[in-house]
Amino acid sequence: MKIAFVTPAYYPALMGAALYSKELAENLAKKGHEVKIFTPLMHGLKEKEEIDGIEITRPKKTQITESYYVSAEMIKAVAREKFDVIHSHHYGYFPATAGLIAAKLRKTPHVFGPYYHPPVYGRKRWLMFSAYHITQGLPLLRFSGRVLPHTEYEKRMLMRIGGREDNMDILPNIVDTRRFRPKKTNKKREKTVLFVSNLLFEKGAHTAMDIAGQLLKERDDVKFVFIGNPYQHALLPKIEQLSRNRNVKFLKNLPLGRLIEWYQRSLVMMLPSKYEAFSRVIAEAESCGCAIVATNVGGIPEVVRNGKSGFLVDYGKWDEMKEKIDYLLDNSKEAEKMGREGSAHVKENFDTKIVVKKLHKIYEEIA
Repeated sequence: MKIAFVTPAYYPALMGAALYSKELAENLAKKGHEVKIFTPLMHGLKEKEEIDGIEITRPKKTQITESYYVSAEMIKAVAREKFDVIHSHHYGYFPATAGLIAAKLRKTPHVFGPYYHPPVYGRKRWLMFSAYHITQGLPLLRFSGRVLPHTEYEKRMLMRIGGREDNMDILPNIVDTRRFRPKKTNKKREKTVLFVSNLLFEKGAHTAMDIAGQLLKERDDVKFVFIGNPYQHALLPKIEQLSRNRNVKFLKNLPLGRLIEWYQRSLVMMLPSKYEAFSRVIAEAESCGCAIVATNVGGIPEVVRNGKSGFLVDYGKWDEMKEKIDYLLDNSKEAEKMGREGSAHVKENFDTKIVVKKLHKIYEEIA
């Protein structure tokens, strides 16, 4: 089967869609499919190259605003070849629209992975969302052969904005459980609390830093590690203040192996995010055996089983989040049991082989 992926980013970019599409493409290629990537040309990258056996074409784009672009070249590039399936990635970006247009021009089945985030971050985003949704988002939801939300929650959100239940299939984010796994050792995990995400207000970085500051005043047996880049400038004072404490680390641009090491050695991961469609980092941490303390928002409850693989708290109840972290630090055996439950949950539901097999079946049904 010949498959086109049309995505706003691909390796070496590090956004979620880039990592997800790379893993799907490489695993489909291992099954004998021919996968080609179409993604916008970024500074310093080649217009055409091959990475790990996958051919990548990067058409030029035309910037419309600071955060939005279009690309007639991308439509032409995708439509130039005959594919069995065209799979567009990520609601809110033009490449998904380019994939749909090319599919209609070539009468090719179209699959859409929305990675949908509702406009929860202010009036400006709401206005941008409305303009995009009317002109591009709604056609993608209505006229794609299949739409693939990551979670049941995302599916419900898409149906509220005009999506069709009859063309939707749940396709979770994926975790390579061969790499993201607990370390084989009898050694107890360190009393370390991780925060893994870009240091942004919408990810709850400011809240995570506040909780860290409070707990560090109350106990000296805990370490906090913040892994993320970039950061919002307004958070710099908090970062500088916490950095003075020897029990706090701020790390960035870690190679994957080092990130996995932190997942494996840490007892708890916290994420006080305002919204997550799925939360790949939570699934990775779970897979490595971390107990999770996170907000009860978006698709997180389908990744973390409350009371079994971690604790979920309502957004804004930060005292309760602090108490749950404090509890797990004092009850490390229970935290490690939760970590084992989480690791098993990820392996059973989000492992690469399971997700790729399901995607392959979807392609066969519509091609």
